[in-house]
Amino acid sequence: MYLHCITFVTYRFFDIYLGFFYQFNKSILLIIRVFNIINIFGCKYAKHMQIPKPLFSILFFLLFSICQIIGQVEDDSLDYKIQTAGSDSIRENLLLQFIERNYRSQPERCEQLTLQLIDLSTDNSHSGNLAKAFSFAGVINKNKGDFSKALEYHFQSEQLNLTNNDKKSLATNYNDIGIIYKTMGEFDKALIFYQKASVLSEELGYKRGIVMINNNIGTIYEAKKDYENAVAFYKLAFTKAIEYDILGGQAIALSNLGEIYGIKGDEITARIYFRQALAIDEKTQDKFGQIISMMNLAGTFVQSNTPDSAFYYYTKAEKNAKTLNAKQQLLYIYSGISEIYEITGDYRNALKYNKLYAQYQDSLYNETKAEQIAEAEARYASLKKDQEIQNLKNTQAIAEIEQRQYQSERIAWISLFVMAIIVLTYLYKRYKYKQTQEFSKKMLQQKESYLKAIVETQEEERKRIAKDLHDGVGQSLSGIKLAMVNIVSKMPGEYKTEISKLTELSQIIDNACIEVRSISHQMMPRLLQEDGLIPSIADMLDKSFRLSDIKYNFEHYGMERRLKDNIEIGVYRICQELINNIIKHSEATNVNVQLFRNGKIMVLLVEDNGKGFEFQNKKDSGIGLLNISSRVETIHGEFNLEPSPHSGTLATIRIPIDTV
Repeated sequence: MYLHCITFVTYRFFDIYLGFFYQFNKSILLIIRVFNIINIFGCKYAKHMQIPKPLFSILFFLLFSICQIIGQVEDDSLDYKIQTAGSDSIRENLLLQFIERNYRSQPERCEQLTLQLIDLSTDNSHSGNLAKAFSFAGVINKNKGDFSKALEYHFQSEQLNLTNNDKKSLATNYNDIGIIYKTMGEFDKALIFYQKASVLSEELGYKRGIVMINNNIGTIYEAKKDYENAVAFYKLAFTKAIEYDILGGQAIALSNLGEIYGIKGDEITARIYFRQALAIDEKTQDKFGQIISMMNLAGTFVQSNTPDSAFYYYTKAEKNAKTLNAKQQLLYIYSGISEIYEITGDYRNALKYNKLYAQYQDSLYNETKAEQIAEAEARYASLKKDQEIQNLKNTQAIAEIEQRQYQSERIAWISLFVMAIIVLTYLYKRYKYKQTQEFSKKMLQQKESYLKAIVETQEEERKRIAKDLHDGVGQSLSGIKLAMVNIVSKMPGEYKTEISKLTELSQIIDNACIEVRSISHQMMPRLLQEDGLIPSIADMLDKSFRLSDIKYNFEHYGMERRLKDNIEIGVYRICQELINNIIKHSEATNVNVQLFRNGKIMVLLVEDNGKGFEFQNKKDSGIGLLNISSRVETIHGEFNLEPSPHSGTLATIRIPIDTV
């Protein structure tokens, strides 16, 4: 099998990932660069290479395993150097190097080493290393959720940095303290420390700090629902990120802005910001950022009730999340896809993705379950010990606990009674709702039967009239034309005037024949009956726009097989009516028509860039729109009309189909 160039993208991903993860290992980077050169050569000369795919896969995973082993050896080597360091100063630097590299991946090990570093730096009076040790200890405890201990460490680091006048480290301290207060919900305190960090970053010209801290300040105002100030800081962060050419900061600011407009209900503006963030993520090859941006985009389409577009972005996000094994993001993605299928009424697929959501939720829980149990047991043991001491010191505490327990039991019984009333009320309303739904369902069935009968009668009448025109009037006119041509051919030459008039009359009859044939084909296109939906729509679009200044584009996929007659006729008539409305009313210069299949759903999209119309006043009026709605209902479809994301109008028709 030929070596496809698409593998180059895969190996570039591992190149970036491993290069970041083992940034100090020159041997690994050299191996990866050599492998990329070989791969680029293979892509360039793929037409002349015959490399078996199984052999190529084995070589790749062998190389990847070697990289992992070498990286592990390096960590073990560093750990060994720490244990065998000849002097305290060297050991301090090695400890600091190990903690910097592994405090996220090995938090428990790094916490122990941080305590060793604190002791060593204290004994050696190395205040700079001691301040860094306290800072890392604070970050590790923050990630563990022990915020009080984390704050204590950060404040100790702050005091040392103040003494040393290390302003850059102080900016980091204030930013970390702000993050902790924000996580605890103390937004005013968090804002104070973010502002301190901002002042220092501006003074030092610390560009990345300026961008990130402005973003952080914006999140505080967003949490306080002060969206005006939040937007101001996000825009400032974005402007600075552009000025300093920090693409990651630009993407974060754009995503934050998109969230604000999404909260306000302005999905179109939010979508613009999320698309810009996605473009930056793709430029920087930030796969994780792409997942977040595509999830945000999907969320805006769910809010605007555009499930097809939401499904498209959730599917792309799922692909990237699986590549990165981003379980937390897969959890949100499957929840979103399940919501889409529930909205569209596809409860089977909704249940399927809800089960996937539950599986990932259980998986994430199980991965941290042991650690959580250990922490819970430690907290319980500590609490139990404190409680025993307290009981020995003050017997009155027992009475207070019993009193609180009695009050809690009373509250619990009252709550249970209230909940029972709520449940009974809910069940009664649900019963009434089901009765109403059943009645509405029967009325809808009667309406559908009535509409179906009307449409079928119309189509039968169209067929009959078309046949009569073609076989009756058309044939008669053709016969008259032939008779007149025969008469003219037999007339003597001296009757030039009569021959000229008869020839002119023959031409008029010929035009009438063409007009009758055209009307017959419009009423029941022969191309639709013989070749199917796609050729007939293409022919209709060509004839409709041939003599106009309107440009059009027709795209279709997944429509190779024929559909039931009533669906093909219905979709053709709907498309014909939409095109007629565009020509008559829209003043458009460009029309885009898409027809595709998504599972058992066929989707027709007709979009123009015309002047549009007022939806509140005209969406439910007009014979053309009523005809479209009636036809859609008869084939159990959905019809949605909304402003186009660019301009003009976007019509979406979703129809359940079964191929014949």
